[in-house]
Amino acid sequence: MSLTFAGLLSVAWRLFRRDRTLVLRLAALFVFLPAFAALLLCDPLPPLPPAPRDELMMRAWLAAVGDWGQSNALFYLLADLLATYGVAAIALLLLDPDRLTVGQALGQALARLWSFVLVSVAVAVPVGLGLWLLVLPGLYVQARLIAALPALARHPALRAGPALRLSWKLTKGQDWAITGALVTLFLAQWVVVSPLLSADEALRAPGSGDPVLLALVDALLALVPAAYAVAVLLVGVVVYRVGASRGS
Repeated sequence: MSLTFAGLLSVAWRLFRRDRTLVLRLAALFVFLPAFAALLLCDPLPPLPPAPRDELMMRAWLAAVGDWGQSNALFYLLADLLATYGVAAIALLLLDPDRLTVGQALGQALARLWSFVLVSVAVAVPVGLGLWLLVLPGLYVQARLIAALPALARHPALRAGPALRLSWKLTKGQDWAITGALVTLFLAQWVVVSPLLSADEALRAPGSGDPVLLALVDALLALVPAAYAVAVLLVGVVVYRVGASRGS
């Protein structure tokens, strides 16, 4: 079975509609709420200086980022850990043929959390570097590794390294279709998040704070990436199933 990027998104959407109740509950509890809490409780990351080539300004910015990390990084790391746990539980529910209960999926995700974290970090680092460089290289790497977490969920004995290699194998020949799906999702996320980031910065400026409006903006800033994370997982599940059915 070969899919276009539009067909891939369509199948992922049908998968979501079929299991949306379970997916939304777990995503809301473990992906959205921790991210929302981190935005409310933590200070914003210091903005880049207006003259990034000025050495003194960059040193001051790096020092400010270091101070920010000491005070806030732990909250974001905890939010990311809970998000990985929730995404792993969703993957287990979607891919287990015997249909686990939610409690069983959460238990298995907790027991194997270290493997899921390793895969998530192993994917996030090259993807993040690629996005920082030119965006498209990062999304291409993400496309090739997108089936790693679903493969890990489907095969309890699999470890992080073999899961990444299996994903690279399963996505061979489908790489540009998957990349096209991820580009579509990424652009949709960017279109929504960009004005929200500007609004968040404006609302945090001295003398212009509206706590209710700021909380609403932060809720949306947590919701959109949570939706993106779930969408990427659903695409990954579809990719894994297609690759497995081909016997790749």
